[in-house]
Amino acid sequence: MSYGSVPNPNPTGQAPYGAPQQFGAPALSPDVAPLPGASVGEAIKRYFQRYAQFRGYASRSEYWWPWLVNTIIGFIFSLFTVIPMMTAMSEAIEAAQNGDPSMTPVYPASFYVMSGIASLYGLAVLLPNLSSLVRRLHDTGKSGFWFFIGWLPIIGPIWLLVLLASESRPDLYRPEWN
Repeated sequence: MSYGSVPNPNPTGQAPYGAPQQFGAPALSPDVAPLPGASVGEAIKRYFQRYAQFRGYASRSEYWWPWLVNTIIGFIFSLFTVIPMMTAMSEAIEAAQNGDPSMTPVYPASFYVMSGIASLYGLAVLLPNLSSLVRRLHDTGKSGFWFFIGWLPIIGPIWLLVLLASESRPDLYRPEWN
């Protein structure tokens, strides 16, 4: 026997009591593990890579960076739809005040184009938003069905927001979420 080689102290192949990964959070494969402290680019990349993956976990940064980007994109779309709509409506109101009550708002073509693009974008990110929300709930130790708590009037959205913003709880991970 050479220096450094020791016979296997546990011939059964099981980890001895107190060995790493015997207690605490289970070891996760990379396709379901969260990425704490993800940058904006990493979070967006994982958001679209896991667009329909409801199993696994998402860290706070993995959930909130794509949420922020989608909110900014939605705000830009709303600027290109609300401003032309308000302009057309104000022209119709002004015409009605001047004695032409039959005038209806005439929306520019850009309103319809941007509304269509915004609707398509909303449909395109619906599934990734839902899957990242479920994975974020898993990371907090809750089932994905806690999503439905947001449907309760008044208190539900606040409760869901608190759950989504809470700390990760790897001690509450469940094998069925992997």
